[in-house]
Amino acid sequence: MKKKRTHAEKQRLITQILCLVLAGLMLLGVIMSILPFAALTAHAADVTDTAVNDEQNILSSAASVPEDAETDEEPEPGLLLRIGLMFGSGVTESFAVRADDGFVVHHVDDKTDEAVKLYETTIGYAAVTKDANLAVDDDGIYAPAASGVVIGGYHLQLPGSYPDADALAAGVADVNRKLQNAGIYSSLIYGFPAYINGTLCVCIGDFGSGSSAAGKAALIETALGQTPTNVYPRDNALTVLAPDSNLILFEYCSTDGTLGLSARPDDDYNQKDPDAVPAENCIITPAKNTYRGIFLFDRYANGISVTNLIDLENYVAGVVPYEIGNHWELQALKAFACIVRSYTFASIGRHSSLGIDLCNGTDCQVYMGTKKENDAIRTAVSETAGQIITYNGKPCITFYSAVTGGCTVNIEQIWNGSAYPYLRAVSTPWEDYASHPNGEWLSEASGYELYSYLYSKGYTKLRGAIADIEVLELAENSTYVYRLRLTDIYGTQIVLKGTDIVRTALSKYLKSANFVLGHMGSIPLLNRVLEVLCADGTAALPITEAEEKTTMQVLTAEGEKSIDITDGLRVLQADGTEKVLTEKPDSYDIPADAQARLESGTNNFLFIGKGWGHGGGVSQWGVKSMAEQGCTWEEIIHAYFTDVVIGPWSALSMNEG
Repeated sequence: MKKKRTHAEKQRLITQILCLVLAGLMLLGVIMSILPFAALTAHAADVTDTAVNDEQNILSSAASVPEDAETDEEPEPGLLLRIGLMFGSGVTESFAVRADDGFVVHHVDDKTDEAVKLYETTIGYAAVTKDANLAVDDDGIYAPAASGVVIGGYHLQLPGSYPDADALAAGVADVNRKLQNAGIYSSLIYGFPAYINGTLCVCIGDFGSGSSAAGKAALIETALGQTPTNVYPRDNALTVLAPDSNLILFEYCSTDGTLGLSARPDDDYNQKDPDAVPAENCIITPAKNTYRGIFLFDRYANGISVTNLIDLENYVAGVVPYEIGNHWELQALKAFACIVRSYTFASIGRHSSLGIDLCNGTDCQVYMGTKKENDAIRTAVSETAGQIITYNGKPCITFYSAVTGGCTVNIEQIWNGSAYPYLRAVSTPWEDYASHPNGEWLSEASGYELYSYLYSKGYTKLRGAIADIEVLELAENSTYVYRLRLTDIYGTQIVLKGTDIVRTALSKYLKSANFVLGHMGSIPLLNRVLEVLCADGTAALPITEAEEKTTMQVLTAEGEKSIDITDGLRVLQADGTEKVLTEKPDSYDIPADAQARLESGTNNFLFIGKGWGHGGGVSQWGVKSMAEQGCTWEEIIHAYFTDVVIGPWSALSMNEG
């Protein structure tokens, strides 16, 4: 696998403008003649003699960002991103794509992402796979094979080279015309374009063995007046083929770049209106998703990796409608466009070991191309173009989840990781969580069911049915459960610490850690004892008792002091400030169906909850609620993130280094 470029390299190139690059790539030149073999059939008879998830990387930057900027200025320069579509263990033996007007073939530099046009074809259905003797299965997947071969991995390379894509196209057409005139043009002997270690050239045929290729060399030399040389399958070479004909469209081999395919623009645009901009075409995947930009193909382990090289703003437009509704209020869409863009900057490089900047799934952000784009999405992205959320001059990790249930969580209490000043627990009274399909929920399990489930997830210390569950601690300024203790019938205990550790350990029963526990007809919210140092010495103080009081006497360096505990139990820290240990949970509304089930007297454990997800950062549903209540996108962002600045990302690169 190619070595991934460093962050510094990426930032030095951050001023590349993808729209200009793509416009240059898609300019219509000479409409190239294409291999006249679309109707040719497979040639198996000619080749039968052959054998064949860590938390987060923060973007480090000493850049300072100006105060909140107006967004009606010129869009920021483009940033190219590599978004993994198929990578790691998810690679495939071959990958087929479609484009309405065919493809442009590129060589993409691995360090600069500069794309150089190599060839152009009007054939609109292509597959990319290894350079090898290939068979195809019933699902249309091409893979190396020793029998049933439909495309051979051995070729004959003609001498000489071509300076550019136009000259290469003319050379291919000339070779095939001469082969036809000699009467030897066939589904086995045909010319096709190739890029081999920096040289544009023409190769002939896909033979099943070196001897088979060599046996045709004299015949081809007579027809063309050129002496070809044998080309064997190479470990770093890729074949672009036409599945409809099982013939090679292009051969690519390079040590300093990656094969790229982009969709050609509409051929008819200039006939309809000479001044018109070429109509945009997209690459279409087998899943019927459509993508802008360039698809990069590389050999990876036992398969082919697929990466979308796309500019930042088009990437944001491909994320927003898959994370929130594309029909939501414009201010919600604009807020989320900025949130997605910020998360992108803070996440760049988290999958660098795989040669990509970000993946296309929930480990990063869901990205599925253009299918759900509409005018509202495009407006939201363009009107916030270049804007990101920063804290102390660095991009913020703008975590988000579906719905939080009325409050969020300090980020360090979710995964027991680092604390960030801008990711603090906030109350979200504006969030209409009850209207979300997963905003309120109820689940039930017996003690034995809980034991079996936890044991299957690796909690093998447990020996029998769960007899007791205790909420030991809520997250600070939040109703999310931070520490949970479970005890089995033998007295064995486990303690879960971290709100998302709690949620994922019991994910069959919990949609979030924002829940209360019902058992035996009651809700023991904080059934625990806290050791505190009182004025008369150390004492065991039940939290329930503390909640019934309004003050508590504590012993400080300055003597006995009374503290107010009306809103929850607090402790006095060394710096003289008070820290809330728990908040009074009496504001936790219990839905009627959950209350009825609780009063039924069941021996099972009831989990009565609200919210869906980890609860950190932004509530997607809360963003929707705020926009519907007339808030601006900037107000929405500031409501969820503490002491942040909204400004152009270009300020980061300009001040780096």
